Amino acid sequence: MNFELLDQSIQYTFLNERYGQEGTKSRIFKNVKPGVSAAGLATVGQALSELQEDELGSATLIQKHSVPLSATAV
Repeated sequence: MNFELLDQSIQYTFLNERYGQEGTKSRIFKNVKPGVSAAGLATVGQALSELQEDELGSATLIQKHSVPLSATAV
């Protein structure tokens, strides 16, 4: 059985002292197109961090898949 991609989003974590004790702030952007490259997502994250005057800490692709249910599954 194959999974079906339902939705994907990207979570960027930005680093800056102004974000409290941990110094991090995360933002999630929905509706990432299927087939997007890791380099493209990294470029967007880097641009966002520069606009915010932050450092880009990480980028995480979040995918939601449907799990096929079989009539014979136990």
